[in-house]
Amino acid sequence: MTGMVRKALTIAAGFAVVASVASAGVPDPRFSTLDAVVVGTNSGALTSQFGAPANPGFDVVVRDVNNATLSGRTVTLNFAASGMKVYSTQNAGTTVNCAAKSISRVTNGSGAVVFGAKVAKFNNSNTVEVAAEGVVLGNVKGRSTDIDGLVEGKVGLGDLSAFSVNYLLNTSAVETDYDVSGLTGLSDLSIFSVEYLLGPTLTFCP
Repeated sequence: MTGMVRKALTIAAGFAVVASVASAGVPDPRFSTLDAVVVGTNSGALTSQFGAPANPGFDVVVRDVNNATLSGRTVTLNFAASGMKVYSTQNAGTTVNCAAKSISRVTNGSGAVVFGAKVAKFNNSNTVEVAAEGVVLGNVKGRSTDIDGLVEGKVGLGDLSAFSVNYLLNTSAVETDYDVSGLTGLSDLSIFSVEYLLGPTLTFCP
């Protein structure tokens, strides 16, 4: 190996180290993790997802290029492109930005954050943007027990009718699959029933 080649490799390695150091502490989508579906309710309940009952709610863990978790970072769910509706009242610790149609929370000491989103309607495409400190970590699907998102601001008769059809006749319908099992089943009925019977009436963001 010639001296010139060695020098070039040394310089390249130096640049790689500098780039790694510069990116440390910056959220990195390659190492961060997030659930595949945001499930919203009027009560803000942390619904359990199939296969992970010990981790209810919409979970995000923010990590940097070195796979180190990042605490104290703001994670934002943006529903603007999804057509879903955001309620102006959210769980304690959740900040709502009605103009942007987004909600946000701050990661804990383990770089994790859990959302119990109060949103309505659904979108079966990956249109809900998940970002940390402005860095997009991914896009996910969204669904809610307030299926129709009517101005009434609650889980009402229209939602009951829509859910019943899926539960009885179209179990593969994903918009009412709240436990993310792939089917509309008993667990989803349990989640929906609580919201229909006990869920609050809220006001949508203008």
